[in-house]
Amino acid sequence: MSRRIIPVLIAVVLAAFGTGAVLLYLRSADDRAVEGKQARTVLVADKQIPAGTSGRALRDKKFLREVRMPAETLPEDSLGEVGADLDALVVTAPVQRGQLLLRAMFGTAVRDGSGLVIPDGQLAITARVRSNVFGPTTVQAGTRVAIFYTYTPVDDKDRDAVSGSGLEKGRKTNSVTRLLMTDVEVISVGKAEERDGDTAGGVASTGGARSDELSVTFGLNQRDAERLAHAVALGGELNIGLLGESSEVKPDSGVDNRSLFG
Repeated sequence: MSRRIIPVLIAVVLAAFGTGAVLLYLRSADDRAVEGKQARTVLVADKQIPAGTSGRALRDKKFLREVRMPAETLPEDSLGEVGADLDALVVTAPVQRGQLLLRAMFGTAVRDGSGLVIPDGQLAITARVRSNVFGPTTVQAGTRVAIFYTYTPVDDKDRDAVSGSGLEKGRKTNSVTRLLMTDVEVISVGKAEERDGDTAGGVASTGGARSDELSVTFGLNQRDAERLAHAVALGGELNIGLLGESSEVKPDSGVDNRSLFG
């Protein structure tokens, strides 16, 4: 019997030794990664964090773990701790396991039962957008988008000036589509409400909202909120494009009826 136990004990010891060696190697690998560089201790998600999780819950429910990373590779708002100033704030979008925790991820939850979360320092503003492709299940809270605006200019010589007549259509009427703003966070999305006599994007709808419209709430600073509100007031149509990690979007002169095909 003792002869059988001895090989088992040897196997257990070797397994423990091997596990310890792996852990020491991984730790030394982390040390080598920051060797010769100024390092910082930052927080990453140890498991997926649902949108709406408070700063207090992040600490109490152990959602986070500490890692050492070279300071030069870190965003300026990387967090090394979740302080008391974040206790009442919540993450505005889901945080994936292994994702770095940033101050910009936190916002204020609206206490009206809607579940709306406004990014810290921003305003929540809602607009109707045209969408023949995207639906409420595709565009979700936390999605980042570019907003495009289609309008009728005052004349072809001044395409920056919106006529204020909505989106006019006709054989001799030119229209322009341009990027209005980009890297905008979506706070919530749903179907546009039906209202009799409603005018959506400058185009009157009969019997309520158009079937290809969404009601999207964005988180914007004051200046961009003013721009979006003004664009809506002038008429025209809003469209959104979902942004990926490597999307390249920048302001340009847009396209019009004459340049649509290049």
